[in-house]
Amino acid sequence: MMKFIALALIASTVLAVQKDTKTILAEIDADNFGNSILSTVQMYLQAKGNAEEVLVLLNQLLAGLVDDQNKHDNVIRVDRAACTRIVTDLENSIAYHTAQVSANAQMREDNEKALAEAENDVRQTIQDIESNERTFAQEEANRNKAHETWVRKNGEHDDAIAAVDEATKLVQHLSLGATFAELKPKFEAVQKRLIENESHGALFQPIVTALTELASKVDQKAIQRILQLLSQLRQQLVEARSVLEDTENRQAQRWVEFSTHLSNEHNRLVERKNQLEQAIQTFKTNIDTATHFFEVHTLELESAQETLDAENEWCALQEQTYATQSSERQRQQEIVDRILEHLTDKLTATSQYLGGRF
Repeated sequence: MMKFIALALIASTVLAVQKDTKTILAEIDADNFGNSILSTVQMYLQAKGNAEEVLVLLNQLLAGLVDDQNKHDNVIRVDRAACTRIVTDLENSIAYHTAQVSANAQMREDNEKALAEAENDVRQTIQDIESNERTFAQEEANRNKAHETWVRKNGEHDDAIAAVDEATKLVQHLSLGATFAELKPKFEAVQKRLIENESHGALFQPIVTALTELASKVDQKAIQRILQLLSQLRQQLVEARSVLEDTENRQAQRWVEFSTHLSNEHNRLVERKNQLEQAIQTFKTNIDTATHFFEVHTLELESAQETLDAENEWCALQEQTYATQSSERQRQQEIVDRILEHLTDKLTATSQYLGGRF
């Protein structure tokens, strides 16, 4: 009874092993790669009758898969290093061009602002120069006119003083005994000079009247009175001439100082105008330069970004390819390992399964 039970257990175990082997091999057979390997094994077993050559072939296949994986590992290491290097370089390039785009944009903005201010300043400076030149011309004309007036009045005073001096001499001659008849032509000439003096006509009128009276009557009291009037008149004329001269000198000195100030201010404004015009040209050049390099770095940035995107895409594709192919090799290795295991440890069950295939 016990012997029967033991035989039944052995038979059951054998059937279980055979069923398990068949199931596993069927799963392998359902795979394209596994189906191809099993077909090759089946062909060799049918042709040779033993499994040794099949085992050698499968071990070579397994070694080939391992070698392919090692080669692919080396390739992916090189690709990863290249990707890291290229991506780093491109990211650095993008950072550089981004900074340059920003810097040149800021440079252009700063120079455009400075240009606008400089253009406003140069317009104002030109207006100031024109105002300065108008002021100079007007003040110079005023000074020249005032000087001409002084020259004229000073000459009139000189003429008046000379006429008074001439009259004084004539009256003095009368006081020394000369007759009016002897001096009449000279008296008339002096009277004429005094009457025709436009600036001092009113001032000379008493003298003219007194000299006229001498024509009819000459006495020492009248002569002394006239001499006193002439002396006072001469003193007034000299003082008036001195006042006019002092005024002329002060005005001339003021003009020297003011004209120097205007000239210095004009030179300063012209120098500022020249500096502003040079600055304007510099700002325009800077704007052109910044615009040029802004466009250059923008294009370089776009190109670097496109290259980086393409490089990242290529690197991702290499990683995906590596992962897919590595996974496939791993799966194929597992299939070959399982077939080798069955051929080594379960040759009979494997042969039976293969014998039952098409």
